[in-house]
Formats: sequence, C-alpha cells, structure tokens
Amino acid sequence: MKFTVKCVLQRAPRLGELSQIKGKPDLILETPLALLHTQGGHIPHITHAVFKLVTNEPQILQIPLVSMHNYHEAVRLYNGRVSEFVGSKESLTCITLHDPSNLTKQGHHVKEKVPIFTKNGKVLYDSEKYMDIIETFKPDMYVLLSDGDTNVSSPQKRIEKSLENTVIFNQQCMDRHQKSETLTDMFVIAPIAGGYCLRSRLKCLESVIHNDPHIQGYLIDGLHNNGPEVEFLPFMEAKPVVEGLIEKLPSEKLRAVQGCWSPLNIVKLVKCGVDLFDTSYCRILTERSAAIIFAIDEKETSESYEINLRKTRFADDFQPLLLGCKCIACEGYSRGYIHHLLTVQELLGSVLIMIHNVYHMLRFFKKIRECIQNGTLNNLEDKIATQYKSFECQEDKDLFAENTINVR
Repeated sequence: MKFTVKCVLQRAPRLGELSQIKGKPDLILETPLALLHTQGGHIPHITHAVFKLVTNEPQILQIPLVSMHNYHEAVRLYNGRVSEFVGSKESLTCITLHDPSNLTKQGHHVKEKVPIFTKNGKVLYDSEKYMDIIETFKPDMYVLLSDGDTNVSSPQKRIEKSLENTVIFNQQCMDRHQKSETLTDMFVIAPIAGGYCLRSRLKCLESVIHNDPHIQGYLIDGLHNNGPEVEFLPFMEAKPVVEGLIEKLPSEKLRAVQGCWSPLNIVKLVKCGVDLFDTSYCRILTERSAAIIFAIDEKETSESYEINLRKTRFADDFQPLLLGCKCIACEGYSRGYIHHLLTVQELLGSVLIMIHNVYHMLRFFKKIRECIQNGTLNNLEDKIATQYKSFECQEDKDLFAENTINVR
C-alpha cells in the first residue's frame, strides 16, 4: 500500500490517496479518511451484513489489539488474514494497540513494556510479543508499538519516559519488520510521543526519522487517554503541539490521530494537515442514545447538532432522525419508534442509531474532501460551529428548566 498526497503543504488541509493495495490493485481510497472503529473486528452494534446496507464502498477496519488479544491463538491456527477471521474479507484492516472509544487506564508502567487491559485483566506487551501478533493477524496497516500514556496534565518525567519507551519500541519493531517476509507489504505508521511538550515530540521524531524509508505514516500519539472525554478536549490546548509537529513531519507521509474527536475538532485537525481519523466518536454517541444530525450539504436543514432519543419529547415525533438522510434508519424508522425501542431496552434502538451515526460520519468525511477541493472548508467549519453553539445553548436551557422543576 502506498500513500500519495496531492499537495505537499505542511500545515494546511490536503487531499491524498491510498493506492497500490495488495490484492486490490484498482482500489483507491481518498483522504482525509476515517477508519471504521471496531471492537473484536466488528462495528459496535452492527454486523458486517448490516453494514453492507449502510455502504458498499470499501473501508478500512480499525481493529484495536486490546479487543483481539484473546483471539491470537485462534487466528494463528486459522492461518489467514484477520479480515477473513472476523468475517469481512473484502475490507482492509489496521491494527492499533488501544481502543480509542474506551478510557485507557493510566500508570501500571513497566520498562520497555506497555500494559493493555483485556477482559481477562492486565497484559504486558513488549515489541516481540506485539510483532508476533502483527505477523499472525496479517493486517494491511498497523501502528508500531508505543507508550502513549500522556495527556495535557502529564508531568515532564512521564513525558520523558513515554518518549524513551516509544523510541525503543520503534527501533525494535522496525528491526523485526525489515527482517520479516510476512510484513513486507504492510503499511507502517510510526507513533510520535511527547505529550504536550513540543520539544519532546521533535526529539522523538528525530530519533525515529532514520527509519523513514520504511515508514508510510506518522501517528500523533499521547494527546489524551482515549475514551469519551476526548469529545470535549479543547482544541486550542492541542493545536500548538499538532501544528508544531506537523511542521517538521515529512510532508509526503500520511498523518494520523486517534480518538473520539468531535466533528468540529476533526475539521480543525484537517486544516492543520491531518489525513487519517477513526469513527470511535460514533460509538460514544450511540452509547448515550444520541444521533448526530448537523447539516452537511448547503441545501440541508437541521434543527440541531445532535439529538438524544431518550428524551420524552421524541415519544410522539414521527420524523426521521434527519430529514433527507438516505440511511436505512432514517428511511424506515421514526424518532418516536426509536425512542420506544430505547425505553423498552430493545437492542434494535442502538443498532438504528449506530447505523445513522456511521452513515452520517462517512458523508461528513466525503464533504470534507469536497470542501478541500473547492476551497470551502472554512464555510463547513463555520456552519458546524454555529449549529454546535446553538445546540449547547439549548442544552443549557433544558438543564436549567429541569433543575427548576426539580427544585419546585
């Protein structure tokens, strides 16, 4: 697999392509792009068969190792690619260490090892164990092992340890990669650690850049500890680090971030020059019974940024989630019916919300690419920001009204 960028500007929105994919020579995936977030190889709440009703376009599945750890031996005995093992052989796959939709526990550090927290408890991974998994799973893309346990409040001592471990992991993983015939055609993404210290980030980049001929992309790691809190992470906190690092990254290589970034922050990151994201945001929305309905196209109208289908005001609402949306949830079901499903704890409620959220997110990224090409990305950002501000004001009013009623 090869990444080609159509413009080589550093801190600017850009279009690119993933092409020359093994086994799929005619397939081209355009960036900015979102990996489909999965758990155990499946999109939360949606089966592979149902997802085919959402879109027939080729996708890349993001498969967190933490959700596949217990299947290592089964995949080894299966002796096939992980995409085939999870039942989606037509999809491409990308292996990451942590699940961006779940909060990663801090601490538990061991020298030259990274902890992951599986259903069976804590498991320590070193470079050899991690690369054994990669060779067994045979993904199309994978992120090298890193120590990304940092956030905005991390002390310098933790940042330095994160940097030291990540550099060691990078070298050990790349040594294994270059010696392995199985890994030859895989797309390698190297994490850059360093928390919110730009000097540490640049030091990490300087230490791994000698492997650049074998690296196809870079991950800006350690901005957060994953989970729902990323949705509310103030972009201005991350902006200096992101911009400063991108300024020094090789302009021809793919740039990635992970996490449940809000659509507004996704646009801001795209404007900085980031190419690759994931759809873990759709999962955390669905878990709180919320559907994103912000207008994407100029002709679309929407009364809000998102709606929570558990609220009683939707009980008699016979509109679709978003008027004009072509997803199967909007074309076949009403807000009132989905509210009823959630009220009686019927699993179909979350399925329908997730279908809509993923469909809307894929449309959103398609619109981002279109806006970059047309030079109208600022207009899209302003439109989403206006809807989000209106949504926040309404939420504050609803909360005030609810508290007033409770006091009475």
